[in-house]
Amino acid sequence: MCGCSDLFTNFCDRLQQTKASLQRPYTNQILTPAEMFEFCHEHLKGIAFTYIKYEEIIQHHNNKLLDRFENYVAITGTRSFHCFVPVSKSNLKCFITSQANEIYSTTKAVQITLHTRDSIACVCDGQWWLAEVNDSDINKDVLVTFYHPRRPKDSF
Repeated sequence: MCGCSDLFTNFCDRLQQTKASLQRPYTNQILTPAEMFEFCHEHLKGIAFTYIKYEEIIQHHNNKLLDRFENYVAITGTRSFHCFVPVSKSNLKCFITSQANEIYSTTKAVQITLHTRDSIACVCDGQWWLAEVNDSDINKDVLVTFYHPRRPKDSF
């Protein structure tokens, strides 16, 4: 034999000893993330742990959202939708959530009047883009600025 079973047995024995030394009595269970952090910090010296309080996460998240809401322009008519899937060059499937089964879609062409600074979804060179209208002329040609990065054709 090559001794592999002896090494494995030795490893399993050490693992069982470690597990037994880290077990807590049922009357003193770890019930919160803070207790878990304290326990790990005290008993697992070879690993560096970091604890971030729930309030800090919420504050950071709110600051990020505040920046987003203050600095970006909403696309008109899309606030109630979360997921957009291109069906054809002129049709999008819209979903209230990513997992929603109900589809909001239209195949009817609707004439719209575009104004400067309107946000639109458009196709350029076979790729879907979100863009902002800069100018339009009497022939309904539109000059736009594309938002970056370009989104994949299957969803955005």
